[in-house]
Amino acid sequence: MLRIHFLNVGHGDCCIIEFIDNSRVAMIDINRTPEMDEESAREIYESISTSLSIPLSYSLSARSTLLLGTKITPSMLESVGYNIRLQDPLEYLYSKGITNIFRFISTHPHMDHLSGLYDLHKQIGFTNIWIIKNEYEPDLDKLSEPQKRDWELYKKFRDTDEREIEGVIIVRPEEGYQAQYYKEDGIQILAPNDQLKEGSESNPNKMSYVLLIKHRGRKILLPGDAEKETWEYLVENYEDELKNIDILKAAHHGRDSGYYQLAVKLMFPTYTIVSVGKKPEADASNKYRGYSEHVWSTRWKGNIVFTINDDGKITYETQYDR
Repeated sequence: MLRIHFLNVGHGDCCIIEFIDNSRVAMIDINRTPEMDEESAREIYESISTSLSIPLSYSLSARSTLLLGTKITPSMLESVGYNIRLQDPLEYLYSKGITNIFRFISTHPHMDHLSGLYDLHKQIGFTNIWIIKNEYEPDLDKLSEPQKRDWELYKKFRDTDEREIEGVIIVRPEEGYQAQYYKEDGIQILAPNDQLKEGSESNPNKMSYVLLIKHRGRKILLPGDAEKETWEYLVENYEDELKNIDILKAAHHGRDSGYYQLAVKLMFPTYTIVSVGKKPEADASNKYRGYSEHVWSTRWKGNIVFTINDDGKITYETQYDR
């Protein structure tokens, strides 16, 4: 049995995979933010308050609020019917009785995939970290104090030549790399490689891990923030592996930059999950709907959990039904 959790962490990524047969847990990226960013909150508030289903009194009040530039609070979102809260990944782990992560996979070094790394390491812990060697540096002036701690820890793991530091084993697998536990857990690394990583100092999305997970005849594809060049490579080199994906996490939060039609057509995913807070300006959700039976956003569904049972049957739960 395998269970995969896509957490509602706003504009970021956090995915937890329980390999129940082997009693191992993997966590792919983390984004720990106390509240929804203002841009996302305003967009949701505007979207709901201007819809026909909202009473006129709410709608007029909402328009006034938007025009005045008032900060959108959780209570204001509730007033227009939006009561979906962001999920704290650590609290979620505690609630599921998960007390250690076997492998933490850092797909690439953008902060919406790294925020909360320090607290995860100190409070929960992980045995292994997958991390690609790179030279990317963020603008530290734009980071909060907790994010600066996250970045310093990330750099410590990234830049070391030691095999193990602070009780964590450093692993740097790339395309095609295999080891005993990867095989047991059905993990295949499709990207990155040296060719795909070219230029990643200025655009870390180029180094994104792309992981294919097979379990009981089912396929899950997790592409991080992969963009066009990566998808072109995958279509050319992994056509058979891409065919008939059961669960796809939309690359790059559902943006057009992560959408590649030839790949999505090959995958023809049954379920496409978009981990997003604010709707990107170049949103590709409708494009995915042309090839995917179900396209769900954490913004509207909250946490989304799939279970692949021993007979290969897929069941799911969503935190909210919107």
